[in-house]
Amino acid sequence: MIKREKIMKIDKNITKSLISNLDAIDIQIDKRFKLFKESMGSGYEKLSTKLKSEILSNLIEAAVEESVNEVSAPTKDHMPDLLMNSKPLEIKTTAGTDSWRGGEFSKRPGDYIMVGWEEVLGVLKTFMVHTFLEESDWNSSGSDNYYATSITLTEILNNAPYEILKGGLNKKIVKTHMVKV
Repeated sequence: MIKREKIMKIDKNITKSLISNLDAIDIQIDKRFKLFKESMGSGYEKLSTKLKSEILSNLIEAAVEESVNEVSAPTKDHMPDLLMNSKPLEIKTTAGTDSWRGGEFSKRPGDYIMVGWEEVLGVLKTFMVHTFLEESDWNSSGSDNYYATSITLTEILNNAPYEILKGGLNKKIVKTHMVKV
């Protein structure tokens, strides 16, 4: 039996559009993040990292929608995070790790912006990579009680097409780590 090779489907037009608008996107993300933190006051520190990641994902959606032509952000959970020239674009965020988690809708094939983030002395540092993922790229939790799937940066680098949008890579002996800037 011949094993079928995976067809790499990253949309280079999405990559080009994101790269050419990255400065504007970054400005919008920083502005929105600062406004969010200010509006939360001392309550910000009480938020879980998971909730902060989810909110940051929403802030990135809004920043990309505002900064890039032909982008809309549907507001229904069953829809992609963004539509860029009518093509779906998902956003996944993670804090402090090199692994992203996804739920039920991570199973749809398409383009993704994978964002790693951390705060350093109150400043938001991010790493962004554009990739194309299919359901088979995501790892199942293996548990009947936990539905989330996951994928690591190393798995993306080794198995999927990708383009680093922001930040860099620091290859270690065991795995590759993202560098947030």
